[in-house]
Amino acid sequence: MKSTQKEKPIQVVKYTKETQKFEITQEAREFFQQLDGDIGFVVVCGKYRTGKSFLLNKLLDAGGEGFRVDAATDSCTQGIWMYSKPIINPKTNLQIYFLDTEGSESIERTTNHDAKIFALAILMSSIFVFNSRGCIDETSISQLQLTTTLAKNIQVQDQNKESVNESQIKYFTPKFVWILRDYVLEMRDQHQRELTPKEYMENCLTDESQYIKQNEQSKKIRKSLLNFFKERHCFPLITPVDDTQLKNVDQLALNQLRPEFQKTLMKLKEYLISNCSPKQIHSENVNGRMFCAMLDNYISVINRGGVPNIDTAWDSILKNECVQGYEQAKKNYQNNYTNFFIQNKNSRKLEETFQVLSQIRSECFDTFHLIAGVREMNKHYEDYKQKLIDLMNKTETDVLNQNDEIHQSKNQEIIAQETKKVQDDVEKENYTFDDLHFFSSDFVGFVLNYDKQASGVRKASTLYDYLKLTHSNLLKKLEKSIRQKQNKKGGTQTNINQELAQEIRDYDSQYKLLEQNITQQDTQLKKLEVEKQKLDEEKKRLKDELEKLQKANQQQGPSQINNAEKQKLEDDLKKQEKDKQELNLRLKNLTKKKKGCCG
Repeated sequence: MKSTQKEKPIQVVKYTKETQKFEITQEAREFFQQLDGDIGFVVVCGKYRTGKSFLLNKLLDAGGEGFRVDAATDSCTQGIWMYSKPIINPKTNLQIYFLDTEGSESIERTTNHDAKIFALAILMSSIFVFNSRGCIDETSISQLQLTTTLAKNIQVQDQNKESVNESQIKYFTPKFVWILRDYVLEMRDQHQRELTPKEYMENCLTDESQYIKQNEQSKKIRKSLLNFFKERHCFPLITPVDDTQLKNVDQLALNQLRPEFQKTLMKLKEYLISNCSPKQIHSENVNGRMFCAMLDNYISVINRGGVPNIDTAWDSILKNECVQGYEQAKKNYQNNYTNFFIQNKNSRKLEETFQVLSQIRSECFDTFHLIAGVREMNKHYEDYKQKLIDLMNKTETDVLNQNDEIHQSKNQEIIAQETKKVQDDVEKENYTFDDLHFFSSDFVGFVLNYDKQASGVRKASTLYDYLKLTHSNLLKKLEKSIRQKQNKKGGTQTNINQELAQEIRDYDSQYKLLEQNITQQDTQLKKLEVEKQKLDEEKKRLKDELEKLQKANQQQGPSQINNAEKQKLEDDLKKQEKDKQELNLRLKNLTKKKKGCCG
């Protein structure tokens, strides 16, 4: 997603003089958070008052909404700024953002401050553009003295020796472009052979015949440039207008500048667009959110007086991605949970509840993996994945309990309705010793009607609990009523006791069988539910491993070992899916069986 806000420069990094701290501005933070897709950064550095902001405005064709430019002698740009509208590479769809940095060697800042800005610029950029005036000489070379401090101001890994760190930094530095402003000389070597701008730059950096003229610091700077920046290019730009127009050059449109300046500027722009790569760390493209997390880490370390560490920043990015993945998956999960189970409080069949929960869980894992898992499997990924599983397990237990409670409440209403006739007949003493079988018939009718209407996994236990609490009293009332009627008729007490005792034994025997049946099926159902959950998690694990292996194949090229591992994982996934289908069938059959356990 590209930004839809107004096209303008926004401050990315601000420096507060009172606290002597750097920080990412809130505006930049919000801007980066909503960026999707591949992004690249062209960062322009150089001595203050050398026309960096003017150059950027013309490259961007920004007009009056561009970077601030004025005729004052102090540095116009404070901190690091970025133009909010990217230039899009039409071939790759890469979004290329252009950044302007605070000029070095300003009387307002120290060398230490400049070194921190310089290190941040290097760490942020895909292409690092150095802007200087005139030809490449000792003066312009000296302006790049901060390159000699890169090994001290940037670390690749923890506790690296400086010599080891220096050899590794070159794999993480951006492309280097040197802009020579107001250049008027011909580019020739000592033999007067004409040189291309790149040849001219390389000759100035490597010509051994010139070494004797250089001081030790100049040699060190040249060595650093050659060592740290493996891809280098150079563009000379003549003065954009004649002397009479210099005062108002910032107000002139691009087509009002010298044609040769326009021509070289367009070549520079084409080079930047075609050669800018997506911003990466450890060969992974970063999005806006990841870029912001990276910059947060670097600035936090600098503010503590430390040295930015690329590996530590990468770990910070991975953790942030996992946090973001967890939060988004959690949000989606809770929204789906609310839609299915809170707003709609109707009871559901067990199979339907499991199906809905399984679908929500699967979508939740997909969301988490999309954000957190596409980088690489890491300790943060596993930690937050487990945190997500714990959240879902707890929520799903609550859902099942809530669903059971709804079913139980309805089942209790059914019991109250269906037992009313039997209870009323007992209370009114409508049953006699001679028609005791009618009581049995009415009771069986109540149980069968309940079995047809009731639902839920606890429907049988609800009936059992009711009978356990009320049936004994009901039989006592029935016994008392029949004894009183028989005593009035002069019936034999022994026969009455024998008949009633047999009835009670029959009912007690049915209750014990019912209780045993319910207990066995509850145990089976719980075991199957646990098995199903394990299968779901194992299937997700195998799917993650397969995706990781596929990604490794894409990066390293296919191999016989990887293909064999991939086939094994695919076979395991098919087996897991088959086992899951069989388990779902067993759950369904067991649920159906349990529904009829009351009859």
